[in-house]
Amino acid sequence: MMKKSLAAVLGALLMAGAANAQVQVAPGGKGDVLIAPLFMTGGGWSTELKVINTNLVDSAVAKVVFHAPGRSEEVLDFLIFLSPGDVWTGNIVTNADGSVGVQSDDPSSLVVNLAGGCPSATAASVGFVPTVARFTRPLTTGYVTVFETRMHRQGTAPNLGAAPVAKAAILAAYSAACNAGTPITADLTDNVLVGISTLRNPTNGNVLQQDMMALQDYNNTTYHSVGALTGFFNNAALSTKQQVEDALWSSAFTIPFNVTPGNFTFGVVTFPTKETYALSANSQYTPFFPAVNDAVNDIGTQVPVTFEVRDEEENRLGIVGCQFSPCPVVPGNTLPREVNIIQMVAGTAANTGVAPNPLQVGTAAFTRGWVNLSIAAVPSTVRSAVNYNNFGIAGAPAVVSYIQWNINGNQLQGNLAYAAKSQSPAAR
Repeated sequence: MMKKSLAAVLGALLMAGAANAQVQVAPGGKGDVLIAPLFMTGGGWSTELKVINTNLVDSAVAKVVFHAPGRSEEVLDFLIFLSPGDVWTGNIVTNADGSVGVQSDDPSSLVVNLAGGCPSATAASVGFVPTVARFTRPLTTGYVTVFETRMHRQGTAPNLGAAPVAKAAILAAYSAACNAGTPITADLTDNVLVGISTLRNPTNGNVLQQDMMALQDYNNTTYHSVGALTGFFNNAALSTKQQVEDALWSSAFTIPFNVTPGNFTFGVVTFPTKETYALSANSQYTPFFPAVNDAVNDIGTQVPVTFEVRDEEENRLGIVGCQFSPCPVVPGNTLPREVNIIQMVAGTAANTGVAPNPLQVGTAAFTRGWVNLSIAAVPSTVRSAVNYNNFGIAGAPAVVSYIQWNINGNQLQGNLAYAAKSQSPAAR
């Protein structure tokens, strides 16, 4: 009798979780929103983006949005039209005049005109030319978000037929649904998108590749318009941005470092929900609120962080006389931008971890080890899905990566990966 009761309870919980799905980082990397936490261009760098529709039956329309690193301003956006099993490819490149744009010969890259806020049913042209599809200002770094707008089902009106589906037919169906005001319901935003970003620099032979972070069950409800702002702040459900923050929530991040001669380590801290340009609307994270919104210097609110440096034997830098955990963490620092790049530097400021540059972390005599990065923690205000509940748990929403470079002969070789994140046991 007890076993049956337990089974019934677990079944009810699972059904409740399925019926009230909340945003979470997608296991397996498939979702309805993608985040590329870093792109680089200029100085020989270009960044290739791939977005894949893993659904082999139905077509998908998605909006690709490029954000500046300082305050997340949207510097370019466009729609892509993905047939079943389709892979879209585009490259972020620097033009001869110093401007930045996107090059894509992919047939999913349809240039559309607007008709009353919806794209016209016929594409103006196919393919993106970087001198035309260009950012509103030149950049060297930033981040990218991809929002699945809606799916178009095979066999439903208008019937797009079996694969291969013509991109023009997907655009026409999307335009018709948008102009008709057909609601985008949760069953029209499948968790099927996968993304890959590849950063290349032929001048030094370096290639950095990273899977885009996938979020599932974002459940967009808006027909995204080219040129209109598209961010986490403007989803119709006001709590959705907070659910995204809950999914990204962490109490701390761990960055391995190797700064022996010829090796270089950088941390990349991206705040995709900070959205300073939108005054951090709908965020649950109080350090994002715009006490500072400096468009001139391209920075937002200073978010406090601390760095704790350890070597591979777990010796701790800068903690003197600490006998019981937790010990004080030093030094204090702040991150003012939406994409913050931090360098680990050896041989600086012994016993403190303080480096001369505020975006450097001194590792003193430690040449290999770990940096525990703690972003100012506040309690989550969102009750998320069953078994993924950070409600009341202190943490911060961020995407943290690290780059490990080494010089091999005349070539700079590197690796780009996500940093491990820590979570309070009380969150599970």
